[in-house]
Amino acid sequence: MLKFNKEQKIFDIGKIKVGGQIGETPTVLIGSIFYVAHKIFSDEKKGIFDKEKAAELIKRQETWTDKTTVPGILEVVGITPEALIRHIDFTADTTDYPFLISSETMSVMLAGVKHVKEVGLQNRIIYSSIFKGIPQENLDAVKDSGITASLLLAKAFDEVLDAPGRVKAVPDVLKLAEKAGITKQLIDVCVPGWEVGIGPASRAIPLVKEEFGLPTGMGTGNVSTTFDWGKRELSREIRHCTWAAMNAIQQTVGCNWLLYGPVEHQDYIFPAVATVDTWLLTGMAELGIQPKVDGVHPLFKLIEM
Repeated sequence: MLKFNKEQKIFDIGKIKVGGQIGETPTVLIGSIFYVAHKIFSDEKKGIFDKEKAAELIKRQETWTDKTTVPGILEVVGITPEALIRHIDFTADTTDYPFLISSETMSVMLAGVKHVKEVGLQNRIIYSSIFKGIPQENLDAVKDSGITASLLLAKAFDEVLDAPGRVKAVPDVLKLAEKAGITKQLIDVCVPGWEVGIGPASRAIPLVKEEFGLPTGMGTGNVSTTFDWGKRELSREIRHCTWAAMNAIQQTVGCNWLLYGPVEHQDYIFPAVATVDTWLLTGMAELGIQPKVDGVHPLFKLIEM
């Protein structure tokens, strides 16, 4: 268990805290909703979906937060401007937690950011994401919107980096974030899909935190959804165990947040993460680490004292 020498920043984003030493704050879990080919859609391009099912997924994740104190927020995805805007409005009306906005298309993100400003959601939004190569127009729009929180990718899309390379990539993306007015920087160490390069991303987490003191995490959903051996060889129930393990290992090296993949995975990710958070804090307490907010940690739910 690591105690970092660098002072670790903790950011308040909406009603959650993210960052700090291992044990100071619960690991933030981010589930994706309205992702490509999500079964709740009736028209993905227009953003027409089963509202009852979407609301059930959102509220069930909030129930897991109530049970464990592990904060659960959403990555809200859209493939067209119309869809992303509808998804933003629905999510904002259904939950009072902050959430990410995300799209692979920069013009869609531009429309989403402008809408966020129009409806006054700036303080609840995490932009996903700022990276080397992002259009200047998008940086300008983020700054104009008043959004202050963003994921920052510690690599360029055409790079294959080892762990030290990811650390070296952080200053460049921090400069871009500054141009966009981002003051709450969440470093994403950019884990690839299931392949031999996954380990360096995990090793980069403690290196980034020791160098910069910023909340750091990764999209473990990139790995679990591309775990082809598991899809061939394991039942879905057993695959759930492997997906939980993929998240738990990141916590042990200092991960502050995890984009765990489809929100449907919440039922086995939350208990696993809460268990590991509890285990880690019982060790970190010997190093003088206590929860930043008294009583707000899975330990107080999972261990009777």
